[in-house]
Amino acid sequence: MTEPDLSTTDRRLRRLFLLIVTASFVLTPIAAPDVWWQLSRGQTVLAELAVPGPILAAGNPTAEADWLGGFPFFMSWLIAGFSGLMLLKFCGVFLLLYLLMRRFEPQLQWAAFALALVTLLAANAAWQPTPRLWDCWLLFLTWIATVRWSQSSTKQNAVLVLISLVVWANLAPLCLLGIAVVAIVPWLTGIQTEPTVTRKHAGPLVAASAFALMLTPRGWFTLSDSLTQLLPGLFYARDLLATTVWQPTFTQGLTVETAGLGILTLVTVCYLIFYSTGWLESFAFLIFAVPAWLNADAVSPCAIGIALLLGRSLVAHPYPIQLLKTKDLLSPALGRLLLGLGLLLLSGKAAAGTLPGQSQRLGWGLAPELDITLLNQAIGPLEYEGTAHCMDITSAGMLCWIKADHKIRPYLTHRQALKQGRLFEELSLNAELSDGWMLQKPRMSGGWGGWWVRLKDRNCQLLLVPNGQTRTIRALFDSRWQPMSVDAAVIPYGWSGELLSTPQIIKLLPVKEFLNRKQWTYSLPDPSGTPDCADWWGMLTGSPNLKPALLQARTFRAMQLYTAALRVLHPLLQHYDSPEVRREFELCQKELAYQEQLDTGAPSQLRLQACQQTSPTDAIPLAQAGPGIKGDHSPPEKVSETLARAINEYIHGDCSEAIAALTADDSESLYAKAQIQLESGDPANAASTFRQLIEQHPQDRLVVPSQNMLDALQ
Repeated sequence: MTEPDLSTTDRRLRRLFLLIVTASFVLTPIAAPDVWWQLSRGQTVLAELAVPGPILAAGNPTAEADWLGGFPFFMSWLIAGFSGLMLLKFCGVFLLLYLLMRRFEPQLQWAAFALALVTLLAANAAWQPTPRLWDCWLLFLTWIATVRWSQSSTKQNAVLVLISLVVWANLAPLCLLGIAVVAIVPWLTGIQTEPTVTRKHAGPLVAASAFALMLTPRGWFTLSDSLTQLLPGLFYARDLLATTVWQPTFTQGLTVETAGLGILTLVTVCYLIFYSTGWLESFAFLIFAVPAWLNADAVSPCAIGIALLLGRSLVAHPYPIQLLKTKDLLSPALGRLLLGLGLLLLSGKAAAGTLPGQSQRLGWGLAPELDITLLNQAIGPLEYEGTAHCMDITSAGMLCWIKADHKIRPYLTHRQALKQGRLFEELSLNAELSDGWMLQKPRMSGGWGGWWVRLKDRNCQLLLVPNGQTRTIRALFDSRWQPMSVDAAVIPYGWSGELLSTPQIIKLLPVKEFLNRKQWTYSLPDPSGTPDCADWWGMLTGSPNLKPALLQARTFRAMQLYTAALRVLHPLLQHYDSPEVRREFELCQKELAYQEQLDTGAPSQLRLQACQQTSPTDAIPLAQAGPGIKGDHSPPEKVSETLARAINEYIHGDCSEAIAALTADDSESLYAKAQIQLESGDPANAASTFRQLIEQHPQDRLVVPSQNMLDALQ
């Protein structure tokens, strides 16, 4: 046990440090994929006074046990909009971590702060307006209530335990952890100051706890539903779960959550090995650690459980005090200074969104990737009736929010499908849409695949695909499903030829033509954010949030609007180059080179050199450009000095310098100049340069693509 530290300064420092670190991680725009789904659930509960699941989805979902999970979020939004949700999540997270630290602070001092800090990292995914936040809170409250009952087994304390479990079962899905807490906590070392609890007391409480969890619309199925969501690997193959939020945590690589969970796990294991005196603590640790590492969706509440167990173990089994003494190496003042600098560095990285798995920057409001405005403009006025296939929970939530009359509804969410044993049905349909598997064909498993019949059987009127999901967007390019927007956070697809969707599809055609061929330039996002999302980090540093721009470029490329995609990418390359931006630029070049090869038998020097310089390790630069590439892939002949200099400027996003460098009048230089002029937003001069190439080099192989481009520009 550490030396007693009653210093007021230290206590204030711990609270200040916790506040700063919590703010840097939690005061970020709301980016939970299911935020619109939770708001729709809460709205339905308030409007219908009924379980929301069967009302919101059309695929005959069962009633969910955690039917009230979205209600607090909706009420917060109703009172203060997204600012209310921001306040709710920040206050909820800071208060939870503060209470966790304060619970062990008298005995552990700075070790209690370290425990709260690591818990903040491990449970990072729960610090959003999602039911996982309720899982964390209610596990903590159930633990506290059980400890109180263990120390004084009165009826009032038992009722508090049962109330917390009833609330948990109706608010959040992982309530099965509550039974583990009630069954194990009373027997942990140091919990009972006097032997007041016996098996005769504990047995009825555990049985009553199981009954309390059944006081939901789902009844006794609540326990099985919770088990399915806690350990989905017991019911589904790992390969199937690998593309969902229920994938094993250990397959995610290094993220904020895995780093925090790894530290908690390692410290707890070491402490149990060297200092634990019984097997019960090890068993309790496994109850929390196994789901945490096997199910990424369960990490946050399990991390709270491990933190509480570790804190209790540190208090109950005093560790050698000399291990924590650093006075011989550092003075207390210097130690606190170094700690403060380290925490400021961590907070700065979190605020900038540069930590692995921490993509959002310091800000306030709703993340631009979840802006519903453009989707509402596209499908809001259309009176659909039937079902919609939503590729993810974001799409389903946005649809339910926009179409609150429920005339068109998502068929099933993945979580509903998981609980009903229908997850393969939904995920395989997503895969078939992404693979372009349209017609009915037999699967190796013995069933039948193909999205056409399956969607028609569901009376599917609308298809919603997340912006940036290039594989699905590309697969739908030549299908009957056609987009009704190009820049919404979720791209709506309608059935071409259908009465409601066709006018919107036709209305979009000139928009796509304008984006790809007419005069316009892309402006970098405002560093201060959008009206719905204040980017505080951008205000401090002057750097804009580039994630929406990159998603838009991917969508343009998937829709084969290559010029539009490159117009978005050029300013990013010039001012905010990154591996993601360069990779997207490389893919655009490869796909354009492949198109040129189909037209002329070989790509232009512009595309070949751009491919080689952006991916110099590729032995064959066009290997990923498309199937069936034929012809000579040997390194290109030596290019002129002016063309090489222009291409170097081009791949760094400086189109004006690239155009200025192209002074020669050979066919490759003229073709490169015309393409760069078009990508820089100058179609008139691009057309003039294409004409010059055709007139001066009528027999050149680049005349064919030049004439095609000229026809498209006129």
